[in-house]
Amino acid sequence: MGGTVWALLRSLHTCLSGLSVMYFFPTRTDVLDFSKSRVAPLLADNTFLARSMRDTDTAGLKRVGDAHLYFRGMQSTVGMKSVPADMLVFDELDEATPEAKTLARERLSHSDFKRIIELSNPSLPDYGIDEAYRQSDQRHWTIKCPACGTWTALEKEFPVKLGQEVRILLPRPDGTFYRACLKCGVAIDVDRGEWVADFPDRSIHGYRISQLFSRKIDPGDFLKEYRTTRFPDRFYNLKVGVPWVDLERRVDTASVLALCTDTPMLDKAEGEGDYLMGVDTGKDLHVVVLREDPDDPDREHLVHLAVCQDFAELDGIMERFKVTCCVIDGLPETHATRDFAGRHRGIVFMSFFVESQRGSLRWATHDQIVQGNRTEVLDASRAAVRQKRLVLPRRVPIVELFAQHMAADAKVLEEDDETGTKKYRYVRTGEDHFSLAFTYAWMAASDRRGGRAWITYMRRRLKRMQAAG
Repeated sequence: MGGTVWALLRSLHTCLSGLSVMYFFPTRTDVLDFSKSRVAPLLADNTFLARSMRDTDTAGLKRVGDAHLYFRGMQSTVGMKSVPADMLVFDELDEATPEAKTLARERLSHSDFKRIIELSNPSLPDYGIDEAYRQSDQRHWTIKCPACGTWTALEKEFPVKLGQEVRILLPRPDGTFYRACLKCGVAIDVDRGEWVADFPDRSIHGYRISQLFSRKIDPGDFLKEYRTTRFPDRFYNLKVGVPWVDLERRVDTASVLALCTDTPMLDKAEGEGDYLMGVDTGKDLHVVVLREDPDDPDREHLVHLAVCQDFAELDGIMERFKVTCCVIDGLPETHATRDFAGRHRGIVFMSFFVESQRGSLRWATHDQIVQGNRTEVLDASRAAVRQKRLVLPRRVPIVELFAQHMAADAKVLEEDDETGTKKYRYVRTGEDHFSLAFTYAWMAASDRRGGRAWITYMRRRLKRMQAAG
């Protein structure tokens, strides 16, 4: 649809004005391919731009007039720290991490110009380019009907779910299809449109570009793909130009809150059953405490949520709930986490994700470490919500925050550019600390259900010690 070419021309124009630009891609391989296949031919075919080029001309750096155009991959933190800039361009934003984008924005710190262009195929709602678009004035290409004068934004009127009726792509008697006015059904011309903003008072300009108004796309082919696609996420992301996700890849806050009961949250252990704990480390320590259901060994009750500032508070929770197994994030606070595990030997295990691992969790009792595949363990904790194997306490603000964090992790399908291998991974669309803490607690619960003899022995021993005072 031409978005990348437009961004490149804007970058060159900015350089000709004496301002430097950093153009970011997800990887260095993307940079090299783009520089050779798109940038080099454009510069070679344009005599004005060719005369503006100076002595420096490499795949990652172009000197244009008195300024520089840098091409960088966002996987390397070194490449994002090296030089200052006046304008940044993020191409294929959704394939980069939010952390990388934050680091790259620091390149503008000492510029008076400070311009940013972000473009990408959307992926998930409220993530990447969709998050940026929602903060903009949200412009849509809106087409005027020559018959009734109604204005139609095609992607706004396209069905949001597969199987729904499409009223803006209609058949002609000869079997071909046309783009239709939503009100009267008359054919509309994509050239007779203009960008209309939903929020015209906002200072950031955002444009939703869709193949629905591309002259190179036949409406009949578009409609056929809508009716036959086996990959709805790719259809909506790449064709319609909107974010999309199904509930098999992301739990929503409503599904989580539907698990709430009238039971109040506990502040200490009550009644029978093992208490298990999960902790996500970071600036704060997010804690989830579970208790086994006495009537159903496959179901867990969430009985306590907490946000702590130091590890001493974790010690207090361990004591109040007589926790029999705790899984805590091994990173980034490795030293403090190891000390905490040492104070609760045999009960606390540090979690480290291993991408190549498949299947059951690996418990190293001597080192107090548990390893698992990140995607698999997150799958397991999401399944607990979908299968209603988790019971929540009464709905209060911190429980609502828990639900929001649970909905922030979504699974996306990635494809290796070189091998074509596809695999799923979870991306964070917002704060997910309680989501990870619950995942660690569910890992502890899965260990109990696995019946590992050593941990069973330790629990029985601990109970005997407690009974003896």
